[in-house]
Amino acid sequence: MQVQRHRSMLVAALWACTACPGDSGDTTVSSSDTDAATEPGPTSAAPTSVATDEPAPTSSTTGEPPDTTVGPTSNPTDGPDTTTDTATTTTTDTAGTDPSTDTTTGGQATAVVVHLVPQPGVNGQQRVNFAVPLAPGVLTDDTQVQVVHAGAEVATALRGLARHPDGSWRSVQIQVDLELAGETDLDVNLNTAPTAGTIDAVPVADTLVDDDSGPRVWAVLPAEWLSASRFAGPLDTETAAQGTPAQAWADKCDYDEWDHEAFLGVMGQADVWLYDRGTILYRGHARRGDLGTLRSAYLETTIYRNGLSGQGPDTEIGVPGKTGDAKYYYTQNMALHYLMTGDDRFRESAEDVAEAYDALWNPGYDGGDGFWTERHAGFGLLAYVWAMNVSDDQADQFRGLAEAAVTAYIDVQDSYPPGYDDPDARCFAHTDTAADEDFGFWGCSPWLSAILADGLDQFASDSEGAIADAARTSLVKLGRVVARDGLDSDGKPFYWMGVGDGNGAVDDYDEHWGESAYVVALAYYHDGSSDPELKQTAEDLAQGLADFGEVPHMRSFNWQCRSAVATSWFLSQ
Repeated sequence: MQVQRHRSMLVAALWACTACPGDSGDTTVSSSDTDAATEPGPTSAAPTSVATDEPAPTSSTTGEPPDTTVGPTSNPTDGPDTTTDTATTTTTDTAGTDPSTDTTTGGQATAVVVHLVPQPGVNGQQRVNFAVPLAPGVLTDDTQVQVVHAGAEVATALRGLARHPDGSWRSVQIQVDLELAGETDLDVNLNTAPTAGTIDAVPVADTLVDDDSGPRVWAVLPAEWLSASRFAGPLDTETAAQGTPAQAWADKCDYDEWDHEAFLGVMGQADVWLYDRGTILYRGHARRGDLGTLRSAYLETTIYRNGLSGQGPDTEIGVPGKTGDAKYYYTQNMALHYLMTGDDRFRESAEDVAEAYDALWNPGYDGGDGFWTERHAGFGLLAYVWAMNVSDDQADQFRGLAEAAVTAYIDVQDSYPPGYDDPDARCFAHTDTAADEDFGFWGCSPWLSAILADGLDQFASDSEGAIADAARTSLVKLGRVVARDGLDSDGKPFYWMGVGDGNGAVDDYDEHWGESAYVVALAYYHDGSSDPELKQTAEDLAQGLADFGEVPHMRSFNWQCRSAVATSWFLSQ
């Protein structure tokens, strides 16, 4: 195909509780009156009270007229303040550091070098806090971690953070006391009995310079370790993608241009918060392993959490003017922050926001013009799954919400549009009016579908049985229909695609190649990595991103570098 493109006794009690299995929103506002649906569509189709976030595509079709078918206890006092970052730090890139390969349980080694970078002016005796994300099966006993500095073992405070479905730890939190005079390394050895004794844990807040600047000592793990852990989802490193079509994301996702300082300059406008900046930056960090992405992810996730108010279903976000607007309610950023730091405040806030999302969003769709988009569906599922993954006491509640959402989404996929009977190639079709658009025909958004696909894939990874299999099957159907119906005659992805009818709205911009590549790559992987046509289509779309992709502003960076950066992992399996 030719293409044109996230004080000691009290803390000790809290740490012990995390071995248990493993809220925000305006309940007076319905999802249907808080959102401009597709990001964005024609401005004339959006309600006057809702700002669209992107120029409209051309509402033309591919040669056929529009289809008119009708169709443990929390620690609430341990919380940060509002963030404004002015600190500068030494940038240290450890992306080329290889972790030890003495054991590869779960695809990840059991020893890693952690590079410590003190903040400017920080020296002498310091309490260093960090966490090491872990792949399934790597560590089952969180007391079996040894830390070595300059050839000598040091005393530690250790705590496992959340569990994988197999019972092993998702991450292990580590605290050590060190005399620092500059940058240095720690050797962390898993499944090794420590012999240097223990220290009492302190609240993570006590290890920070302040909320504006982050920890007194940054702890940087290699990209190879972070990506192998899959703590932020299936990802490979930017280095591994070099020389492949997937190098496009390394070239287009400029984490230095769109970093924390850039965000601070525009954070008063709501649109730059879209797509969950904390997750975008933590995923970038998992692919790069550098201090810059870690710092941006850490500080921006702190800003997001500091803006929350209320609890449970009554939690509200602090995004300017967007209280009750579900597309700005995120849990993944705070879940990832918890897995990277062990800061319980972020786990509790992830639970709150997930409860709020449930109050804001009904996952069902009845085939009418009631509000429904793939973006809202996806962020709802991601909210439930990531709260489920890190929760200390509400995991069953969030799993129930996730399963109900997946069941509802599969029903949408299997039911619409009316009269369409292909069982193997199906998207989450709905009327254009349901998405606050006016294309004139039933269809779906390939690029917004990437967010729902991300949620379905993570749900399947963290679930078992028939419902996990159904989620995987759903992803295959989605990728197949996007590959077949979601591209114009030059191979460029549609902004809005019809289903089996030849219709498709042409995108005037080159900012959505990657999301369609990701959706098709997911289908390739979940279909057994055996369909050469799916793989070729995904690679062609990735090449389209490389050749024609544009990232003209922060919002564009956000959506293009959120889910689709995982494309290369799925194509390489």
